Amino acid sequence: MPVTPIAGQDFDARMVTVLAQANAEPSDILALVSAWLQEQCGVRLVTMTQRETTDGSFLRLYSSMPDAYAASGRKPPNQTPWSAQVIDRHETFVANDYSGIAATMADHEQIRALGCESILNIPIVLRNQVVGTLNCLAGPGHFDERTIAACETMRLPVAMALLLHKQTS
Repeated sequence: MPVTPIAGQDFDARMVTVLAQANAEPSDILALVSAWLQEQCGVRLVTMTQRETTDGSFLRLYSSMPDAYAASGRKPPNQTPWSAQVIDRHETFVANDYSGIAATMADHEQIRALGCESILNIPIVLRNQVVGTLNCLAGPGHFDERTIAACETMRLPVAMALLLHKQTS
């Protein structure tokens, strides 16, 4: 599947249309991002979280597989090597095999049951704080440099959705 390194005019036009709607919801933007990631980057599962900067907990705002990962519930903060990389240093986390996922994700068995053995967690940073994450999952060995770069182009639309969520909540 070809990977487009930038979102492109088609995505941008769809984004403008979504944002112009009087009743635009964060989930509308997140669904558009998810569809693009699945179509252009071959991602199997997409979730997006909002991080509460006061206590460090995460709320899942979107899931492309709501039966497996509901868009609700809050995860408590957890100091791990993953949080040091993603939250403290604002770096994207990549695990391209099941052992990498199992070492960092408590729900690794559920992830594997969905046919995912690669994960990409992209921090969404505003004003030097991680306010959320874009999480992409796929089959084993999926995330090469080009695919990671393409997925990271979705940071801005996700940030817009997070800001819209904050505005409407």
